[in-house]
Amino acid sequence: MVWSRQVSCRIQPRDSAIPYTYLYLHMKKLFFIVILLFLAISLFASEYTVSYVNSSRKDHLQIYHLQNRSYIDIYDLTRVLEANLDINPNLQIIDFTVFNKKCRFFFDNKWVKFGKKNYNLYDNIKIQDGNFYIPKYFLNLCANKFFPDRVVIKNNRIIVNLTTMEQYLIKRIVIDPGHGGKDPGAVGRHIVLKEKDIVLNIAKKVKELLEKNLDVTVLLTREDDRFVSLGDRTDFANNHQADLFISIHCNASYNTKANGTEVYYLSTAQTDEARAVEAMENDAIRFEDPESIKRYSDLDFILYDMRQNEYLIESSELAEMCQGYLVKGLNTKDNGVKQANFYVLKGAFMPAILVEVAFLSNKWEERKLQYRNFQNGAAKSIYETIKEFKKKYDKMN
Repeated sequence: MVWSRQVSCRIQPRDSAIPYTYLYLHMKKLFFIVILLFLAISLFASEYTVSYVNSSRKDHLQIYHLQNRSYIDIYDLTRVLEANLDINPNLQIIDFTVFNKKCRFFFDNKWVKFGKKNYNLYDNIKIQDGNFYIPKYFLNLCANKFFPDRVVIKNNRIIVNLTTMEQYLIKRIVIDPGHGGKDPGAVGRHIVLKEKDIVLNIAKKVKELLEKNLDVTVLLTREDDRFVSLGDRTDFANNHQADLFISIHCNASYNTKANGTEVYYLSTAQTDEARAVEAMENDAIRFEDPESIKRYSDLDFILYDMRQNEYLIESSELAEMCQGYLVKGLNTKDNGVKQANFYVLKGAFMPAILVEVAFLSNKWEERKLQYRNFQNGAAKSIYETIKEFKKKYDKMN
């Protein structure tokens, strides 16, 4: 037997539009939601994860897709790179300073200025709802051209080095040839050699050796026979952000038999001999004008001592190294490492030493000092000192 059932459908004559109207409105609402989700997905389609060298800090950098182009919000990038942002609506420029270097963007423009050059971003800066979007290509410039030692991009990951080790390496050295110009320094009694000439020759040789063999920049406080005040010498080192300061001198004494090599670092003189050398080298201020002499007031000395104490250990170690190399290289008497309040070291806010190569007041050492081989030996010893000191402290950092 086959069973059959008749199914009848009846259309309601009343209120029939209500369900369909409700369904239409519901579908329309759902449609707009889908569109918004699609737009949101297209706008927030991807992001970079951000990690930091020597830090547990994590972050992310959103990628925005505007008109089928990839952008980053400059405010987000400012946070990620710990940059400074200065927006000037009147001039229509954006100054983005990161790692102490400035990048300049221009409203509705596809170029960024870095240093003296302009780089193409291939898409215009976008301004939308008060936000500034810069082309994602800017990240490639940061990693490959602007800051390759600070920003690394791997796939969807950005690695940022906010405190690059470069700042802890010994890269810039100031060599100070003592005296000069109207200040001859010590003068020999037999050959009448002048300290200012000998130490300049040694300093130039040290510079040549360092630049030839090490990856460093070497600056001289003077490169010819001219007078430079004691304060200007250390100002020069500070203004050039030197990592080391080495002042080169020849010694002298009323005792014509006094001889040998000694290296000083800044501290209170402990012996009569050290105080005598301190007085002799500090006597150079008599060649300075009254205004310059005011710099050496007691208050200034106290402040300088406080700053120099930061580098007392390093200066002491540098002096020990230098003394060892000089005595060995020159075959001179070892007078040891000493301490004194030299004006020329007072303002140097980095490891700093003063080298007394040999005695011009001693007729035998004056003869040695006139020879190029002896001067070259002194220069090589100072070079070896810096090389060893740099190797040790670069490795520690």
